[in-house]
Order: sequence, then C-alpha cells, then structure tokens
Amino acid sequence: MCGRYTLTDVEELISRFQAEPGSLELAPRYNVAPEQVQPVVVRDETNRLELMRWGLTPFWSKDQRSRMINAKVEGILTKASFRRPIRYHRCLVPATGFYEWKKEPSGKVPYYIRRKDGNLFAFAGIYDKWKDPPDNEFKTFAILTTAPNELLAQVHNRMPVILQPQQEIEWLTTEPSKVDELLKSLQPMPADQLELYPVSRMVNWVKNDSPRLIQKEA
Repeated sequence: MCGRYTLTDVEELISRFQAEPGSLELAPRYNVAPEQVQPVVVRDETNRLELMRWGLTPFWSKDQRSRMINAKVEGILTKASFRRPIRYHRCLVPATGFYEWKKEPSGKVPYYIRRKDGNLFAFAGIYDKWKDPPDNEFKTFAILTTAPNELLAQVHNRMPVILQPQQEIEWLTTEPSKVDELLKSLQPMPADQLELYPVSRMVNWVKNDSPRLIQKEA
C-alpha cells in the first residue's frame, strides 16, 4: 500500500507535468498523510494542477466517511467504488518519494523509497466527485497499488503504481473502452530505478514535516 508520501520539488511541478498552475500556492511536503489536500494532475485539453483530498469518496456515498487511500489494480474494474473513476476520472499524483514500514524485532521501521535520480514522478491515481446536500462539490483521490518489485518486497507486499514519464499522457487520455488494455500495461517500476533506506520514526507522527524525515538513519 501507500500511506505516506513526499512532494518536495513543488517549484518544478509546472514544467515537469506541462500543467496549467491555476492559483495554487504550494510548499514542500515531507510527510503527506491521508485526508490531507494535495495537488494532482488532471487533463481536459491540457494538463491542469488541481487540489484534491487524499482518500476517495465515491460519488454515490451518503457521506464523506468513505475514504479509500489506495485502490488495488487487481479487480479494480469490478469494485463499486472504483469502476467509474478508473474509466472516467484518472489523474497523476506527483511525488518525490514515499514511505513503507517493515516489521522488525524492534518494531515497525520506516523506509523511504525514491527514484535513484531523485526526479519527480507520478503515481497512477483515480478521483471522484462527491456532493453534499447543499450541492457543494468535493474531489478526492486514491493511489493505485500493485505487487511489489524485488526491492519493495523486502519491506512490504504491495507498492504504489509509479508511471514512467512516457506512460503519463496515456494514463490521462485513454478512452474508457480501452481501460482494460491500459491496466494490463501497468507494471511495478523496475527495482534498479529505485532506492530504499531506513529513516527516522519521526515520520510516524503526521505533525512532523521536515527534511529530517528523509535523511538516512545509520
């Protein structure tokens, strides 16, 4: 799964994803947690940055309590909460890294995972639009997960779907009728493109959000 991630290179978002910025004011984040609002990339005729809350609420939900942060690729087309978003509401979730926890004799140890080149990347995401009784619209998103590569398998039995740059436009623009083929093209990012190392347990507390969190522990 993916339960925390980072987005530290916010000044590069516009150029990296060729996106219209709108009026967003963003700060580097080192400990993004569920239910927080973060930028995602959506596309009409062009890419656009938009703020959404992490934790998907289906459009048919009676309230906002249905907050699914992850969506398994396997069976996603048959899940009531995901089958509409995966066809009509796909997005990119920009990130610079993410955390996973490994069970060890001393307790759960957090590990930080990022691209070896340190570049921005995108998780494959889906979103939905939920309206309250007064008709106010709220947009929420979830991150797709898949089986881990050999690197991530050391710490967890799932990993987020990280798109290669050449896959990103396809993810945003594929027609609903061709989503089955699109899903088949998703593969775990090769282990040799990522690095993984232990970090401070400070990341366990959402209030902690600083560069210290992604420093390697001895």
